[in-house]
Amino acid sequence: MPSAIDSEPRVAQVSSVATLLNEALAHARLVKPSTSIEPALTESNFEGLLAALPQIFADSDSVASSSDKARQFAIVETAARNLFSSLVANTQIDAPEFVQVWNFFDILCVLSDNEQCDPALLCWLVEELLDAQTIDGCRRIFDYLESRRERIIAKNLKQKHLVILRTCNELLRRLSRAEDAAFCGRVFIFMFQSFSLGDRSSVNLRGEYHVDNVTAYEAIPEKNGLANDEMEVDEPSSDNQTEKEDRESVKPGPKAVSFDAKNKPASEKPLDTDGLYPVFWSLQHHFSQPLTLFDTAEFAKFQAALGTTLTAFETVDKMQRSTKSSDETRTMAQKRKHPESAEERDGSTYNPKYLTSRDLFDLEIGDLYFRRHILIQALIVMEFLASLTPQAKAKISGIKAPNKSVVYADHTLGEEDAKWVRAMKERITSYLQAGPDGYFFFRVVESVLSRDKGWVRWKIESCPPIERPAVTPTEFREAMDGARRLATNKRLRPTPMGALDLNFLQEEDGEAALERLKDAARWKLPDLDKFRDKIASDDLDLSFASSEKEKADVLELKASKTWRAFRLARREKLANLDHVEEWQKVDAIFEDLQSLEGRDANEDEEKDPLPEDSQPVIIVVPQGLDSAALTSHLMELKRGVFERVVQHTTRSALEGEVHGKDFHFVDMKAFNQILDGDYFLETISRDGHEYGTNRKLADALMEASKVPIIELDRERASNAKDMGYRARYVFVAPSNVEDLESLIKTGGIDDDTRIQGLVKAAQTDVEHSKTEGFYDMVISHASTEDAAKELEAFIYGTTVEASDGANGVDEIGAVPNGTEEDATMGESEAAPVADETPHDSGEAQEPPASQA
Repeated sequence: MPSAIDSEPRVAQVSSVATLLNEALAHARLVKPSTSIEPALTESNFEGLLAALPQIFADSDSVASSSDKARQFAIVETAARNLFSSLVANTQIDAPEFVQVWNFFDILCVLSDNEQCDPALLCWLVEELLDAQTIDGCRRIFDYLESRRERIIAKNLKQKHLVILRTCNELLRRLSRAEDAAFCGRVFIFMFQSFSLGDRSSVNLRGEYHVDNVTAYEAIPEKNGLANDEMEVDEPSSDNQTEKEDRESVKPGPKAVSFDAKNKPASEKPLDTDGLYPVFWSLQHHFSQPLTLFDTAEFAKFQAALGTTLTAFETVDKMQRSTKSSDETRTMAQKRKHPESAEERDGSTYNPKYLTSRDLFDLEIGDLYFRRHILIQALIVMEFLASLTPQAKAKISGIKAPNKSVVYADHTLGEEDAKWVRAMKERITSYLQAGPDGYFFFRVVESVLSRDKGWVRWKIESCPPIERPAVTPTEFREAMDGARRLATNKRLRPTPMGALDLNFLQEEDGEAALERLKDAARWKLPDLDKFRDKIASDDLDLSFASSEKEKADVLELKASKTWRAFRLARREKLANLDHVEEWQKVDAIFEDLQSLEGRDANEDEEKDPLPEDSQPVIIVVPQGLDSAALTSHLMELKRGVFERVVQHTTRSALEGEVHGKDFHFVDMKAFNQILDGDYFLETISRDGHEYGTNRKLADALMEASKVPIIELDRERASNAKDMGYRARYVFVAPSNVEDLESLIKTGGIDDDTRIQGLVKAAQTDVEHSKTEGFYDMVISHASTEDAAKELEAFIYGTTVEASDGANGVDEIGAVPNGTEEDATMGESEAAPVADETPHDSGEAQEPPASQA
C-alpha cells in the first residue's frame, strides 16, 4: 500500500483529485437515481473524469515513468480514502444515501480498469468497510461484491487476488459456521468463481486438520443404586393401587429408539442408548483428526466404536421397518426434508452443528438422514485409511516429487486392518443403499468421493498446473498440414469400390466394346433367389469357423449379402420384411407371402391366452439356487405368453455364455448411459462388476403382449422395490429347508466353505420371505414342475390341485404372503413354508416336524 503524501506541492494535487471525485459522485446521482446497488455505473458514465484526471499530473517533474505512476496512485489513493472516510462516517449502511458508497466503488473500478489508480484500491477499501460493519452490514457489502465479481476480476487480478483472499478469509473467521452457514457458502462460492481451478491459494498442502473442531457431549453418570437426583418413596398401598394404575396409563409414550436384544447372542447385542451415547459421539474425535488413528490403541477404539454404532443403526433400521411407527418416522423425515413454504428454513438461522444433548440422542438415532450423514463421515475416513495400504501406495510410487506432507510414508496399514477397512466399507455401502431412495443417495455420495480422490492425487503431486497452454502458431500449422496430408494424399484405387472394370472400352473395335457395355449383367439387378444360396453358404462357413477372427470375417461377408438382399426385397417383397425378426435369419424374404401369413396364423392359434394381469413377475429364489429351470418350465406350460428379461452387466462373457441370451455384455460407458437415463429398475455392484435390469426391455415385452419374467435375488429384488418398480414379487424355495445344501451342490460348487456360506445365506432368504407385505406370493415346492404350476396358477389367478411330492413331502402349497389362508386350510392341505418359530436369521434351525 503506498505511503501517505505529505509534501506541499502535492497537497494541491490531492485537493484537485478530491474535487474531481466529488464531481463524479454528483454526476453519478444524476445518471443513477436509484438507491439500490444495481445498475452498475460503467466507463461511459465517467468520460469527463477519465479525461480530466491525467491533466492534474501533466506538469509532474518525474524522472522515471514507474515512479510517476506510483506517485499518481498515492495521490489518488489519499483523496479516495479521505472521501471514503467521510461517506462512511456520515451515512448508515441501511440508509438510502449509502448508494453514494456503491457509486464511489464503481468510480474506483473504472479508474482501476484504466490504470488511473492502484488496481487493488477498491479491494482495500471494501476490506476496511467489511471490518467496520456488523454481519448484517457485511451481507449488504457482499451483495455488491457478488454483483461486480466479473468486473473486478476481469483486469489486474494478479494485483488483487491476495487482497480478495485475505478479505474472504477474514470474513469467514468472523462468521459462525452454525449460525451463518448460508453466508459462508456465498463467500466460498465467490472465492471459487474468482480464482482459477488450478489456483493453489486454497489448497491445504500441509495436510493440516481442523483440530479446534471439538464435539463436546455429556458425561453419563454410572447407575449405582439410586441416582443422585432420585428420591426413595414408599410403595403405594392397596387403596392407592387404582390411582397408581391411572398414573401408569397416562405415562408418556416410548422413546424414539429402543433396542430389543433378548434373542441376540452376546457378541451381537447392541448397547442400550445410555451405553451407545458416549461411544457414538467419541467417533467425532477420529472423524475430525484421522491422524490419531496411526496410534494402535486409538485405532482399536475407533474399530470398536464404529462397529458398535453401525450395529445399532442396523438394529434401529430393522425395527423401524417391522413396526408401524416407521411409517410415521418416514413421514416426519419427509416433512423435515421437504418443508412447507411457511415452515421453510432460513439459511441464516439453520444450524448444521450436531446437537449432542442426551435428551435428543434417541430422536437423532431414529432419524434416517442423521444416520446417513454419520456414515458419510465414516466413508471419508475409510477412503483415507484405504490410501495407506501397500497397494494404494504402490500407485503413487512413480511420482517424481510427491508432497511428503500428505503421503504419510511412515505409516502403512497392515493386512488385517486393511481387510477390516474393506469389510466395513462394504457394510456401510450396503446400509446406505438399502434405505428409501438409498441407491440414488449412494450414487451422489460415491460420485463426490470419487472426484475427491482426484483432488487428493493432485495434492500429492504438489498441485501441478492443470491449465494447458495455448497452441502456438507453429503447432497449429503442423497439425493442419498433417490433417491435410491424411485427407488428400491418398492413393486412389484403379477401380473404385463397387464399380465394374471399364478398361475394355480402350479396345480398337468400338462396336464390340459397345456391345460388351450393353451386356445385361452390367446393368440389370441380380435375382433375389441368388442370395439365398450365398447366405446359406456363409452360414455353413460360419459353423466351420475355428477362430474368432474367422467368424468375424464370415459375418462381415454375410452382412454385406444380407443388406443387398434386403434392398432387392424392398422392390419385390416389401411386406415380407415384417416377418424378419433377426438379421441373421432372413429366410422370410425368399418365401411366398401367403405361406408366411398362414404359418403366423397357425402360430397365433397355438399361442395360449394371456392372463388378465400382465404386469412383470419378479422371481426370487434362495442364494445358490438357479431359477432358469423354473422359468423354462413356466414358458413351456404357456406357449408364447412369458419371456425372460435379459439383464445387463459390465463383466466379460464366460465360456458358453451368449450375448443377448444370458446377459447383455456392455462396457462401463454404455452401462452408465443407461443408468443416467434412469432406465434401470435395479442395479448392484458385485466383484467389481455392475449388474442391472433395463425396465425398457420389460416394457417392450409388455407391448408385444407378453408377460416379462425377471429373475433376481433377494437383495436386488429389494432394490427394485425400493425404487418403486411395480411388479408381482414371488419367492420360490424348496419345501424342505434341509435340501438346500444338496441343491446347491448340484449346481457345481464343491468348495465346502462356500457351500456353507451359501446355505446360511439361503436360510436367511427363506426367513426374509416371511416378512409381511414384501412378497406377493411365497411358493414352497418339492419339484420344479410343481413350482411352475403353482406359479402359473398365481399369475392367472386360478387354483391348482396339489400333487404328490417327489422328495418325501406329501403336498405342494403356495401361500400368499401376509394372508391368513393357511389358518383356514386343513392340516393336510396347508403347505409348510418355513418354521414360524422366531429365531436368529443368521443361524440354521431344525425344521418342524411337519417337514421331516
